[in-house]
Amino acid sequence: MWRNNMRWEGIVRLTRKKLENNLAIVKLDEEYIPAASALKYYPLAVVRAEGARVWDADGNEYIDFLTSAAVYNVGHRHPEVVNAIKEQVEELLNYTPSYFYEEQPVRLAKYLTELTPGPYRKKVTFGFSGSDSVDTALKAARAYTRRRHVISFHGSYHGMTYGALSATGIVSPEVKDLIFPIKDIHFVEYPDPYRNSWGINGYENPSELSNTALAQIERRVKELNGEVGAVIAEPIQGDAGVIVPPKEFMKGLRELTRDHNILYIDEEVQSGMGRTGRWWALEHFDVEPDILVTAKALGGGMPISAVVGRAEVMDSVPPPLFVFTHLGHAVNARAAIATIEVIKKEKLAERASELGEYVMRRFRELSGEIPIIDDVRGKGLMIGVDIVKNAKTKEPDRKTALKVCWRAWERGLILITFGKHGNVLRIAPPLNISKEDLDRGLDIIAESMKDVLRGEVSDDVLGYLRGW
Repeated sequence: MWRNNMRWEGIVRLTRKKLENNLAIVKLDEEYIPAASALKYYPLAVVRAEGARVWDADGNEYIDFLTSAAVYNVGHRHPEVVNAIKEQVEELLNYTPSYFYEEQPVRLAKYLTELTPGPYRKKVTFGFSGSDSVDTALKAARAYTRRRHVISFHGSYHGMTYGALSATGIVSPEVKDLIFPIKDIHFVEYPDPYRNSWGINGYENPSELSNTALAQIERRVKELNGEVGAVIAEPIQGDAGVIVPPKEFMKGLRELTRDHNILYIDEEVQSGMGRTGRWWALEHFDVEPDILVTAKALGGGMPISAVVGRAEVMDSVPPPLFVFTHLGHAVNARAAIATIEVIKKEKLAERASELGEYVMRRFRELSGEIPIIDDVRGKGLMIGVDIVKNAKTKEPDRKTALKVCWRAWERGLILITFGKHGNVLRIAPPLNISKEDLDRGLDIIAESMKDVLRGEVSDDVLGYLRGW
């Protein structure tokens, strides 16, 4: 009921791209895969990838500014990650650690306790996605505190498993209510410096924004009679459109949770593994969490997630409540170890910081000649470019943003939108992208914006874009 099958043959009148093989895969997808599995953009069927480049089923080549939703921080098919996978496959695919022991997940767990913020003793458990690890973090927080209530934020994205979806604030309550989400999760406003319900300019008045946001959380904690077990927060809200809160808010939130004996869950699924210019985005705020969740880029392309928490918190959960048959899968864990070593050896966090400053400077310069560009924000190579109808009113322009993505695809760049209003361009290339490819991608975006403003992209393309 949620998918309106399109007459895909009509798309060929809107673009000159060669699409025959792509469209054959699109049609099969529509026949066999439910619409709820995706938020599709243009008809791009990926068949090969290398570094920062991707090729589709018709041989069209692209520079990748999405990296499979911030998964390939070390680039597609990094040789050291691929070699680690091959070596592990030759020895052992996996044997369930539910009953016995395995070397690779133990090595990875030790590595993660050393990499994550906080000098305290930690323990680690594994999953396959950010979603299931958010569920695990919520289990641990409730078990340790013996309190059922959790505070999350409007605009947050924590995943699509039951607990993670229940804690996600960017999906409308009407949609979530269809599947009866778990109760006792309460939403408060995230301190967005650019757009917030309080009308505060958070760039000019970060203290006022922080204090206002913290006061609402304090009120909610009191309303719940001190029965809040955890606050879960992205240090930089990703799918809300790269919302970077004031530093003093994050510090104040950590103090508030300590004052009320509430666990702080740091959700680093998108922002971790060097993407923001630090190993973990929370390091920008000089804050240490009780629990840290990581996934996406952790496995270098293999599906693995991890929850790193204070040892006493993780040990509060009784067996078998963390058990998965393929917990810490040997091949995925070996790939994650190789990924961590590549990020260290190639200094990719430092590179992300340097390139990110360059990218944001270029967009801000471009905003002088292209009026649809307003707020440009982010850390490292986790960047959002806010596309508006009017800079004075900050009115979001989702349609124009989508048309820019369409033209960028036509020109050879993978670019999508996201954000609370679906109007933010998502800039997340591999951290080791070459300067040449980075510049070419930025040039394509600028050219695409100019094409859209000249009226060279038909509104008809919007019928084929199903994104955020």
